[in-house]
Amino acid sequence: MDPQSLVSLIYDHEKWLLNHDQGSRADLAFSDLSGFNFSGINLRMAKLVGADLEGCDICDASLRDLDGFGASFIRADLTDSDLSNADLRGTKFYRALLHGTKLVNADLRRGTLLNNAGKTVKIITSDLRQAQLDDADMKNINLTGGSLAGASLKNADCRGALLGDCDFEGANLSGVNFEHANLRGARLVGADLSGANLQGADLSDANLRQSNFSGAEMKGAQLTGANLENAIGIDTERSEESPEEIKARIRAELSTTLETHRLWVRSNGAAGERISLQNTDLSDMDFSNCILDGANLRGTDLSRANLSGARLIMADLSGATFFKADLTNTRLDGANMRGATLSMANLTGASLIPLMLMDKEGQPSGRSWAVNLAMATLDGARLVGAKCNGANMVGASLKGTDLQKADLSDARLTDAALDGANLTGAILPTNELE
Repeated sequence: MDPQSLVSLIYDHEKWLLNHDQGSRADLAFSDLSGFNFSGINLRMAKLVGADLEGCDICDASLRDLDGFGASFIRADLTDSDLSNADLRGTKFYRALLHGTKLVNADLRRGTLLNNAGKTVKIITSDLRQAQLDDADMKNINLTGGSLAGASLKNADCRGALLGDCDFEGANLSGVNFEHANLRGARLVGADLSGANLQGADLSDANLRQSNFSGAEMKGAQLTGANLENAIGIDTERSEESPEEIKARIRAELSTTLETHRLWVRSNGAAGERISLQNTDLSDMDFSNCILDGANLRGTDLSRANLSGARLIMADLSGATFFKADLTNTRLDGANMRGATLSMANLTGASLIPLMLMDKEGQPSGRSWAVNLAMATLDGARLVGAKCNGANMVGASLKGTDLQKADLSDARLTDAALDGANLTGAILPTNELE
Protein backbone atom coordinates (compact mmCIF):
# COMPACT_ATOMS: atom_id res chain seq x y z
CA MET A 1 0.00 0.00 0.00
CA ASP A 2 1.37 3.44 -0.92
CA PRO A 3 1.42 6.28 1.65
CA GLN A 4 -1.22 8.37 -0.12
CA SER A 5 -3.71 5.51 -0.17
CA LEU A 6 -3.03 4.87 3.51
CA VAL A 7 -3.63 8.52 4.43
CA SER A 8 -6.91 8.48 2.52
CA LEU A 9 -7.98 5.26 4.23
CA ILE A 10 -7.19 6.66 7.69
CA TYR A 11 -9.12 9.85 6.87
CA ASP A 12 -12.19 7.81 5.90
CA HIS A 13 -11.80 5.73 9.08
CA GLU A 14 -11.75 8.81 11.30
CA LYS A 15 -14.94 10.04 9.62
CA TRP A 16 -16.50 6.61 10.20
CA LEU A 17 -15.61 6.75 13.90
CA LEU A 18 -17.53 10.00 14.21
CA ASN A 19 -20.50 8.81 12.15
CA HIS A 20 -20.89 5.24 10.89
CA ASP A 21 -23.01 6.57 8.03
CA GLN A 22 -19.99 8.44 6.68
CA GLY A 23 -16.55 7.26 5.67
CA SER A 24 -15.68 3.59 6.12
CA ARG A 25 -14.01 1.36 8.68
CA ALA A 26 -10.31 0.84 7.96
CA ASP A 27 -9.72 -2.66 6.64
CA LEU A 28 -5.99 -3.32 6.44
CA ALA A 29 -6.19 -7.06 6.83
CA PHE A 30 -3.07 -8.87 5.54
CA SER A 31 -1.57 -5.57 4.32
CA ASP A 32 2.18 -4.95 4.27
CA LEU A 33 2.49 -1.79 6.37
CA SER A 34 6.03 -2.36 7.58
CA GLY A 35 7.96 0.82 8.33
CA PHE A 36 4.99 3.20 8.13
CA ASN A 37 4.48 6.02 10.65
CA PHE A 38 1.22 5.69 12.60
CA SER A 39 2.21 7.87 15.55
CA GLY A 40 -0.74 9.73 17.05
CA ILE A 41 -3.18 8.08 14.62
CA ASN A 42 -6.67 7.01 15.68
CA LEU A 43 -7.21 3.47 14.41
CA ARG A 44 -9.73 2.47 17.05
CA MET A 45 -11.82 -0.51 15.86
CA ALA A 46 -9.72 -0.87 12.70
CA LYS A 47 -9.25 -4.28 11.10
CA LEU A 48 -5.59 -5.35 11.01
CA VAL A 49 -5.99 -9.12 10.88
CA GLY A 50 -2.71 -10.68 9.70
CA ALA A 51 -1.23 -7.27 8.85
CA ASP A 52 2.55 -6.75 8.86
CA LEU A 53 3.51 -3.68 10.92
CA GLU A 54 7.13 -4.63 11.52
CA GLY A 55 9.28 -1.67 12.54
CA CYS A 56 6.37 0.80 12.50
CA ASP A 57 6.23 3.94 14.66
CA ILE A 58 2.88 3.63 16.46
CA CYS A 59 3.59 5.85 19.47
CA ASP A 60 0.66 7.61 21.18
CA ALA A 61 -1.81 5.94 18.83
CA SER A 62 -5.33 4.82 19.68
CA LEU A 63 -5.82 1.16 18.81
CA ARG A 64 -8.64 0.42 21.23
CA ASP A 65 -11.00 -2.40 20.22
CA LEU A 66 -8.64 -3.26 17.36
CA ASP A 67 -9.15 -6.49 15.41
CA GLY A 68 -5.50 -7.49 15.17
CA PHE A 69 -5.71 -11.27 15.14
CA GLY A 70 -2.39 -12.72 13.95
CA ALA A 71 -0.86 -9.31 13.15
CA SER A 72 2.88 -8.71 13.36
CA PHE A 73 4.27 -5.80 15.44
CA ILE A 74 7.84 -7.12 15.45
CA ARG A 75 10.26 -4.35 16.52
CA ALA A 76 7.45 -1.78 16.32
CA ASP A 77 7.38 1.17 18.73
CA LEU A 78 4.01 1.32 20.51
CA THR A 79 5.13 3.54 23.39
CA ASP A 80 2.15 5.12 25.22
CA SER A 81 -0.36 3.71 22.74
CA ASP A 82 -3.76 2.36 23.79
CA LEU A 83 -4.58 -1.24 22.85
CA SER A 84 -7.29 -1.74 25.46
CA ASN A 85 -9.95 -4.34 24.59
CA ALA A 86 -8.08 -5.25 21.40
CA ASP A 87 -8.24 -8.73 19.87
CA LEU A 88 -4.54 -9.60 19.63
CA ARG A 89 -4.74 -13.38 19.65
CA GLY A 90 -1.68 -14.97 18.06
CA THR A 91 -0.03 -11.56 17.57
CA LYS A 92 3.75 -11.10 17.32
CA PHE A 93 5.39 -8.38 19.44
CA TYR A 94 8.93 -9.77 19.34
CA ARG A 95 11.35 -7.05 20.53
CA ALA A 96 8.59 -4.43 20.28
CA LEU A 97 8.61 -1.32 22.49
CA LEU A 98 5.48 -1.05 24.63
CA HIS A 99 6.62 1.36 27.35
CA GLY A 100 3.55 2.74 29.11
CA THR A 101 1.24 1.03 26.62
CA LYS A 102 -2.33 0.31 27.73
CA LEU A 103 -3.39 -3.29 27.19
CA VAL A 104 -6.31 -3.32 29.62
CA ASN A 105 -8.66 -6.25 28.88
CA ALA A 106 -6.75 -7.06 25.69
CA ASP A 107 -6.99 -10.63 24.42
CA LEU A 108 -3.59 -12.16 23.63
CA ARG A 109 -4.47 -15.82 23.97
CA ARG A 110 -3.36 -18.41 21.46
CA GLY A 111 -5.10 -17.94 18.13
CA THR A 112 -6.61 -20.77 16.11
CA LEU A 113 -6.45 -20.70 12.31
CA LEU A 114 -9.25 -22.55 10.54
CA ASN A 115 -9.58 -23.67 6.93
CA ASN A 116 -12.70 -23.22 4.80
CA ALA A 117 -14.17 -26.38 6.27
CA GLY A 118 -13.86 -24.97 9.78
CA LYS A 119 -11.08 -27.39 10.74
CA THR A 120 -8.13 -26.27 12.86
CA VAL A 121 -5.06 -25.75 10.68
CA LYS A 122 -2.68 -24.12 13.12
CA ILE A 123 -2.59 -22.73 16.65
CA ILE A 124 -0.44 -19.61 16.94
CA THR A 125 0.94 -18.32 20.23
CA SER A 126 1.15 -14.62 21.06
CA ASP A 127 4.85 -13.76 20.90
CA LEU A 128 6.16 -11.01 23.20
CA ARG A 129 9.69 -12.37 23.58
CA GLN A 130 12.20 -9.64 24.50
CA ALA A 131 9.45 -7.02 24.28
CA GLN A 132 9.81 -3.88 26.40
CA LEU A 133 6.66 -3.50 28.51
CA ASP A 134 7.98 -1.35 31.36
CA ASP A 135 5.17 0.60 33.10
CA ALA A 136 2.58 -0.96 30.77
CA ASP A 137 -1.04 -1.09 31.96
CA MET A 138 -1.99 -4.75 31.55
CA LYS A 139 -4.83 -5.03 34.04
CA ASN A 140 -7.15 -7.97 33.32
CA ILE A 141 -5.23 -8.90 30.16
CA ASN A 142 -5.69 -12.43 28.86
CA LEU A 143 -2.29 -13.74 27.78
CA THR A 144 -2.87 -17.39 28.56
CA GLY A 145 -0.15 -19.51 26.95
CA GLY A 146 1.77 -16.50 25.63
CA SER A 147 5.55 -16.20 25.32
CA LEU A 148 7.31 -13.36 27.17
CA ALA A 149 10.75 -14.95 27.54
CA GLY A 150 13.39 -12.28 28.07
CA ALA A 151 10.78 -9.51 28.13
CA SER A 152 10.98 -6.52 30.47
CA LEU A 153 7.83 -5.61 32.40
CA LYS A 154 9.34 -3.46 35.14
CA ASN A 155 6.61 -1.84 37.25
CA ALA A 156 3.86 -3.01 34.88
CA ASP A 157 0.33 -3.31 36.23
CA CYS A 158 -0.88 -6.89 35.74
CA ARG A 159 -3.57 -7.00 38.41
CA GLY A 160 -6.13 -9.69 37.70
CA ALA A 161 -4.31 -10.78 34.54
CA LEU A 162 -4.82 -14.25 33.10
CA LEU A 163 -1.26 -15.49 32.54
CA GLY A 164 -1.61 -19.23 32.99
CA ASP A 165 0.99 -21.34 31.15
CA CYS A 166 2.90 -18.23 30.01
CA ASP A 167 6.64 -18.42 29.40
CA PHE A 168 8.47 -15.71 31.40
CA GLU A 169 11.89 -17.38 31.39
CA GLY A 170 14.58 -14.78 32.06
CA ALA A 171 12.04 -11.94 32.10
CA ASN A 172 12.51 -8.79 34.19
CA LEU A 173 9.37 -8.65 36.32
CA SER A 174 10.72 -6.43 39.08
CA GLY A 175 8.10 -4.26 40.69
CA VAL A 176 5.25 -5.79 38.65
CA ASN A 177 1.84 -5.76 40.30
CA PHE A 178 0.51 -9.33 39.91
CA GLU A 179 -2.13 -8.96 42.60
CA HIS A 180 -4.79 -11.68 42.11
CA ALA A 181 -3.26 -12.65 38.77
CA ASN A 182 -3.54 -16.20 37.43
CA LEU A 183 -0.06 -17.61 36.80
CA ARG A 184 -0.95 -21.29 37.07
CA GLY A 185 1.58 -23.45 35.28
CA ALA A 186 3.60 -20.42 34.16
CA ARG A 187 7.31 -20.82 33.43
CA LEU A 188 9.33 -18.22 35.36
CA VAL A 189 12.74 -19.89 35.31
CA GLY A 190 15.42 -17.32 36.11
CA ALA A 191 12.90 -14.46 36.15
CA ASP A 192 13.51 -11.37 38.30
CA LEU A 193 10.44 -10.77 40.50
CA SER A 194 12.20 -8.63 43.08
CA GLY A 195 9.81 -6.14 44.65
CA ALA A 196 6.85 -7.60 42.80
CA ASN A 197 3.37 -7.67 44.34
CA LEU A 198 2.05 -11.23 44.20
CA GLN A 199 -0.65 -10.91 46.86
CA GLY A 200 -3.42 -13.36 46.16
CA ALA A 201 -1.75 -14.53 42.94
CA ASP A 202 -2.08 -18.15 41.85
CA LEU A 203 1.31 -19.69 41.09
CA SER A 204 0.16 -23.29 41.41
CA ASP A 205 2.30 -25.70 39.38
CA ALA A 206 4.46 -22.81 38.15
CA ASN A 207 8.16 -23.38 37.42
CA LEU A 208 9.96 -20.84 39.64
CA ARG A 209 13.39 -22.44 39.48
CA GLN A 210 16.26 -19.96 40.00
CA SER A 211 13.83 -17.02 40.08
CA ASN A 212 14.42 -14.00 42.34
CA PHE A 213 11.62 -13.02 44.74
CA SER A 214 13.68 -10.69 46.94
CA GLY A 215 11.41 -8.10 48.53
CA ALA A 216 8.32 -9.50 46.81
CA GLU A 217 4.97 -9.34 48.62
CA MET A 218 3.63 -12.89 48.71
CA LYS A 219 0.70 -12.68 51.14
CA GLY A 220 -2.04 -15.07 50.07
CA ALA A 221 -0.10 -16.30 47.03
CA GLN A 222 -0.72 -19.92 46.07
CA LEU A 223 2.36 -22.05 45.38
CA THR A 224 0.88 -25.54 45.48
CA GLY A 225 2.92 -27.81 43.22
CA ALA A 226 5.31 -25.01 42.23
CA ASN A 227 8.97 -25.81 41.50
CA LEU A 228 10.97 -23.64 43.92
CA GLU A 229 14.39 -25.17 43.25
CA ASN A 230 17.10 -22.57 43.92
CA ALA A 231 14.50 -19.78 44.04
CA ILE A 232 15.67 -16.73 46.00
CA GLY A 233 13.59 -14.85 48.55
CA ILE A 234 10.83 -17.44 49.15
CA ASP A 235 10.37 -19.01 52.57
CA THR A 236 9.68 -22.60 51.63
CA GLU A 237 8.82 -23.42 55.25
CA ARG A 238 5.93 -20.96 55.45
CA SER A 239 2.43 -22.25 56.10
CA GLU A 240 0.03 -21.24 53.31
CA GLU A 241 -3.52 -22.35 52.70
CA SER A 242 -3.85 -25.19 50.25
CA PRO A 243 -6.41 -24.88 47.43
CA GLU A 244 -8.64 -27.28 49.38
CA GLU A 245 -8.36 -25.14 52.51
CA ILE A 246 -9.16 -21.99 50.55
CA LYS A 247 -12.21 -23.64 49.05
CA ALA A 248 -13.38 -24.80 52.47
CA ARG A 249 -12.93 -21.30 53.87
CA ILE A 250 -14.88 -19.74 50.98
CA ARG A 251 -17.70 -22.24 51.54
CA ALA A 252 -17.79 -21.37 55.24
CA GLU A 253 -17.83 -17.63 54.54
CA LEU A 254 -20.13 -17.82 51.53
CA SER A 255 -23.44 -16.98 53.20
CA THR A 256 -21.96 -13.85 54.81
CA THR A 257 -20.21 -12.85 51.56
CA LEU A 258 -23.42 -13.24 49.55
CA GLU A 259 -25.46 -11.30 52.09
CA THR A 260 -22.92 -8.45 52.03
CA HIS A 261 -23.03 -8.44 48.22
CA ARG A 262 -26.85 -8.52 48.21
CA LEU A 263 -26.83 -5.42 50.40
CA TRP A 264 -24.38 -3.77 47.99
CA VAL A 265 -26.73 -4.49 45.08
CA ARG A 266 -29.88 -3.29 46.82
CA SER A 267 -28.25 -0.10 48.11
CA ASN A 268 -26.73 0.66 44.69
CA GLY A 269 -23.26 0.51 46.22
CA ALA A 270 -23.99 2.70 49.23
CA ALA A 271 -23.70 -0.17 51.70
CA GLY A 272 -22.30 -3.69 51.81
CA GLU A 273 -19.45 -4.76 49.55
CA ARG A 274 -19.16 -6.06 46.01
CA ILE A 275 -18.17 -9.71 45.83
CA SER A 276 -14.75 -10.18 44.23
CA LEU A 277 -13.57 -13.76 43.75
CA GLN A 278 -11.64 -13.49 40.50
CA ASN A 279 -9.33 -16.37 39.59
CA THR A 280 -10.81 -18.44 42.45
CA ASP A 281 -11.72 -22.11 42.33
CA LEU A 282 -15.47 -22.25 42.96
CA SER A 283 -16.07 -25.52 41.15
CA ASP A 284 -18.94 -27.74 42.33
CA MET A 285 -20.34 -25.00 44.58
CA ASP A 286 -24.03 -24.15 44.94
CA PHE A 287 -25.03 -20.60 43.95
CA SER A 288 -28.59 -21.46 42.93
CA ASN A 289 -31.00 -18.50 43.16
CA CYS A 290 -28.20 -16.24 44.48
CA ILE A 291 -28.07 -12.52 43.66
CA LEU A 292 -24.66 -11.90 42.07
CA ASP A 293 -25.42 -8.80 40.01
CA GLY A 294 -22.22 -6.89 39.21
CA ALA A 295 -20.02 -9.53 40.84
CA ASN A 296 -16.35 -9.80 39.89
CA LEU A 297 -15.88 -13.47 38.97
CA ARG A 298 -13.34 -12.93 36.22
CA GLY A 299 -11.22 -16.00 35.50
CA THR A 300 -13.12 -17.97 38.15
CA ASP A 301 -13.50 -21.74 37.83
CA LEU A 302 -17.20 -22.54 38.19
CA SER A 303 -17.04 -25.97 36.61
CA ARG A 304 -20.07 -28.10 37.55
CA ALA A 305 -21.33 -25.31 39.81
CA ASN A 306 -25.06 -24.90 40.36
CA LEU A 307 -26.11 -21.42 39.25
CA SER A 308 -29.67 -22.28 38.33
CA GLY A 309 -32.04 -19.38 38.87
CA ALA A 310 -29.19 -17.10 39.93
CA ARG A 311 -28.89 -13.44 38.91
CA LEU A 312 -25.58 -12.35 37.40
CA ILE A 313 -26.77 -9.15 35.73
CA MET A 314 -23.79 -7.01 34.57
CA ALA A 315 -21.38 -9.45 36.27
CA ASP A 316 -17.78 -9.73 35.04
CA LEU A 317 -17.40 -13.37 34.01
CA SER A 318 -14.73 -12.86 31.37
CA GLY A 319 -12.33 -15.78 31.07
CA ALA A 320 -14.36 -17.78 33.60
CA THR A 321 -14.91 -21.54 33.25
CA PHE A 322 -18.45 -22.98 33.42
CA PHE A 323 -17.70 -26.50 32.22
CA LYS A 324 -20.83 -28.63 32.79
CA ALA A 325 -22.24 -25.89 35.04
CA ASP A 326 -26.00 -25.60 35.61
CA LEU A 327 -27.18 -22.18 34.43
CA THR A 328 -30.80 -23.06 33.77
CA ASN A 329 -33.08 -20.00 33.99
CA THR A 330 -30.10 -17.87 35.06
CA ARG A 331 -30.23 -14.13 34.37
CA LEU A 332 -27.03 -12.96 32.68
CA ASP A 333 -28.34 -9.73 31.18
CA GLY A 334 -25.50 -7.36 30.21
CA ALA A 335 -22.85 -9.71 31.61
CA ASN A 336 -19.27 -9.70 30.33
CA MET A 337 -18.50 -13.30 29.32
CA ARG A 338 -15.78 -12.58 26.78
CA GLY A 339 -13.49 -15.59 26.38
CA ALA A 340 -15.47 -17.63 28.90
CA THR A 341 -15.60 -21.43 28.61
CA LEU A 342 -19.14 -22.84 28.78
CA SER A 343 -18.56 -26.21 27.17
CA MET A 344 -21.27 -28.73 28.08
CA ALA A 345 -22.98 -26.15 30.30
CA ASN A 346 -26.77 -26.10 30.61
CA LEU A 347 -28.24 -22.66 29.85
CA THR A 348 -31.78 -23.82 29.11
CA GLY A 349 -34.12 -20.87 29.53
CA ALA A 350 -31.28 -18.54 30.47
CA SER A 351 -31.61 -14.80 29.83
CA LEU A 352 -28.65 -13.21 28.00
CA ILE A 353 -30.40 -10.08 26.74
CA PRO A 354 -29.18 -6.47 26.67
CA LEU A 355 -29.66 -4.56 29.92
CA MET A 356 -31.59 -1.32 29.54
CA LEU A 357 -29.56 1.49 31.13
CA MET A 358 -31.07 4.19 33.31
CA ASP A 359 -30.13 7.87 33.62
CA LYS A 360 -29.26 9.66 36.85
CA GLU A 361 -32.96 10.15 37.60
CA GLY A 362 -33.62 6.44 37.27
CA GLN A 363 -35.44 6.87 33.98
CA PRO A 364 -34.76 4.80 30.82
CA SER A 365 -31.85 6.36 28.94
CA GLY A 366 -32.69 4.72 25.62
CA ARG A 367 -29.36 2.89 25.71
CA SER A 368 -28.66 -0.74 26.44
CA TRP A 369 -25.68 -2.94 27.37
CA ALA A 370 -25.45 -6.22 25.44
CA VAL A 371 -24.07 -9.48 26.77
CA ASN A 372 -20.47 -9.99 25.61
CA LEU A 373 -19.81 -13.59 24.53
CA ALA A 374 -17.09 -12.70 22.02
CA MET A 375 -14.53 -15.51 21.66
CA ALA A 376 -16.41 -17.60 24.22
CA THR A 377 -16.50 -21.39 23.93
CA LEU A 378 -19.96 -22.97 24.14
CA ASP A 379 -19.22 -26.30 22.43
CA GLY A 380 -21.78 -28.91 23.37
CA ALA A 381 -23.67 -26.47 25.59
CA ARG A 382 -27.46 -26.54 25.89
CA LEU A 383 -29.22 -23.22 25.23
CA VAL A 384 -32.72 -24.50 24.52
CA GLY A 385 -35.14 -21.57 24.68
CA ALA A 386 -32.38 -19.21 25.83
CA LYS A 387 -32.83 -15.50 25.13
CA CYS A 388 -29.65 -14.31 23.40
CA ASN A 389 -31.08 -11.48 21.33
CA GLY A 390 -28.55 -8.72 20.75
CA ALA A 391 -25.68 -10.73 22.26
CA ASN A 392 -22.13 -10.18 20.97
CA MET A 393 -21.00 -13.65 19.87
CA VAL A 394 -18.26 -12.58 17.48
CA GLY A 395 -15.69 -15.36 17.11
CA ALA A 396 -17.53 -17.60 19.59
CA SER A 397 -17.42 -21.37 19.22
CA LEU A 398 -20.85 -23.04 19.28
CA LYS A 399 -19.93 -26.40 17.82
CA GLY A 400 -22.53 -29.03 18.59
CA THR A 401 -24.47 -26.51 20.70
CA ASP A 402 -28.18 -27.14 21.22
CA LEU A 403 -29.89 -23.87 20.26
CA GLN A 404 -33.40 -25.19 19.76
CA LYS A 405 -35.96 -22.38 20.06
CA ALA A 406 -33.24 -19.98 21.21
CA ASP A 407 -33.73 -16.29 20.38
CA LEU A 408 -30.64 -15.05 18.50
CA SER A 409 -32.33 -12.07 16.85
CA ASP A 410 -29.92 -9.15 16.39
CA ALA A 411 -27.07 -11.25 17.82
CA ARG A 412 -23.63 -10.64 16.29
CA LEU A 413 -22.33 -13.96 14.98
CA THR A 414 -19.47 -12.82 12.76
CA ASP A 415 -16.80 -15.56 12.58
CA ALA A 416 -18.78 -17.71 15.03
CA ALA A 417 -18.39 -21.48 14.56
CA LEU A 418 -21.77 -23.27 14.42
CA ASP A 419 -20.66 -26.66 13.09
CA GLY A 420 -23.12 -29.31 14.19
CA ALA A 421 -25.28 -26.85 16.14
CA ASN A 422 -29.00 -27.64 16.45
CA LEU A 423 -30.87 -24.54 15.27
CA THR A 424 -34.32 -26.11 15.07
CA GLY A 425 -36.89 -23.43 15.81
CA ALA A 426 -34.23 -20.87 16.66
CA ILE A 427 -34.80 -17.20 15.78
CA LEU A 428 -31.73 -16.15 13.82
CA PRO A 429 -30.36 -12.69 13.01
CA THR A 430 -31.53 -11.66 9.55
CA ASN A 431 -28.24 -10.17 8.36
CA GLU A 432 -25.65 -12.50 9.93
CA LEU A 433 -26.32 -15.99 8.63
CA GLU A 434 -27.59 -15.33 5.13
